[in-house]
Amino acid sequence: MTPDLSVIIPVYNRGDFIRYTLESVRRASAGLVVEVVIVDDGSEPPAAASIAALGYKPEKMIRQTNQGLLFARLAGLAAATGRHVLFLDSDDLVSPEKFRLQVTALDSGPADVSYTDTVSCTLEGDFEKLVPGPLECVPVTDDAAELFITVQPAPHSPIFRADWLRQIVASAFFPPSRLYNSVAEIWLYHNAAPRPGRIVKVAGAHTVIGRHPGPRLTDHWEKLGVASLAVMEAFARTCPATPETVVARQLVAEKAFGSWRRLPRGFSPEFCARQLAVWRQLSTGRRLDRLGGGQFQKIARLLGPLTAGRILRQWQGQPYATCRTLTDTELARLLGQLP
Repeated sequence: MTPDLSVIIPVYNRGDFIRYTLESVRRASAGLVVEVVIVDDGSEPPAAASIAALGYKPEKMIRQTNQGLLFARLAGLAAATGRHVLFLDSDDLVSPEKFRLQVTALDSGPADVSYTDTVSCTLEGDFEKLVPGPLECVPVTDDAAELFITVQPAPHSPIFRADWLRQIVASAFFPPSRLYNSVAEIWLYHNAAPRPGRIVKVAGAHTVIGRHPGPRLTDHWEKLGVASLAVMEAFARTCPATPETVVARQLVAEKAFGSWRRLPRGFSPEFCARQLAVWRQLSTGRRLDRLGGGQFQKIARLLGPLTAGRILRQWQGQPYATCRTLTDTELARLLGQLP
């Protein structure tokens, strides 16, 4: 029987937190045929024994040499046989109703992607005693470009129709790279944004972000920033300027400009220049209301958006010294990996 859903869970030295993830999947699977595909991305020791010790037996357990999150997700996708696909990190959870509600929405739409709102919880103690935080409502949209570029939901929020997702991956504008591992979903989102897709939102707190003291990719925002810049630059190089891609290209331009505006004062001049270059290359119409609020728009009408952004960054932005997580040498090494 073809599974209703394949849940792809990459694992790399995750430790004990995966027990919460697997238990949430078990509870959400009631009434559906769910295939769990765990991809061990080179954990030492191998993850199979620790997962078996937790009492869980996934339908598929794949082990590969360490290649990073993006490649682990793609390996899981290649092995998945379900009609729909969810990527779930090994320290995040799902609500008990997520699978049923989103699969129903996909089938009844019909739709290619369904997504939900988000909550977070601290992973400690018994599963039964986990307390979710306040609801984070995600904007409603039925437009693929808006969802994947402007909204950019948590990676385990969207459930994809498997055939649609495989078409996106097979015809990607730019191939996967280790440069994108820390923002694996952003690579997928940029390749999906210009393509036609039927989108539906399922309201409710069905995407649960696990909080814990262990290491997370989000611990170093500079690493995420450089990886996101690499994706944007690759998109700008490879996504053709056609009537079908014009909206996605404009949204990526606006995303690049907004990200530049949020950078702290004194951050890498090279990074800032490259981010602005993406904006200049992709933007076809500089709608001030999409680049900033009322104060920004007033200044931009007089002096232009770039000068307005620089003035407000200098006035409102925090110094890089107060929020840095990397040394100058580490940041320079990251930037040196960009094409």
